[in-house]
Amino acid sequence: MPEPMGQPSPILDIRVTRAGDVLVIGVTGELDSDTVPEVRAALDAGLSEPSSAVVLDLSEVGFFSSAGLSLLLETRRRVDVLAVVATRRAVLRPIQLTAIAPLLSVFASVDEALVRAASTQHAHQAD
Repeated sequence: MPEPMGQPSPILDIRVTRAGDVLVIGVTGELDSDTVPEVRAALDAGLSEPSSAVVLDLSEVGFFSSAGLSLLLETRRRVDVLAVVATRRAVLRPIQLTAIAPLLSVFASVDEALVRAASTQHAHQAD
């Protein structure tokens, strides 16, 4: 039976936090055409406040479809600095097999991504 519209998915958990002015979105579960709208809504809500960068933590994503790849590209177009945290093959392999890998900065931890986001932010401010 399909989930009623507007109801949270039982196969997805989204955590939205901030590290200074960096928006950090952590996703756990499955990222596919059914769940991407929830992540997009969390991004939209988070980006309603000024953010210097976005860290998208996909380290706990066990299934990642082409809808997830599309979300990464869409987010990359929306923000100046996007750092993706990915450690599982389910996420890394689709990124590596497509032409989007050179467009993304992928890290093994949120801490590494935050360091990169901060250094990139300072570089943008110096321009």
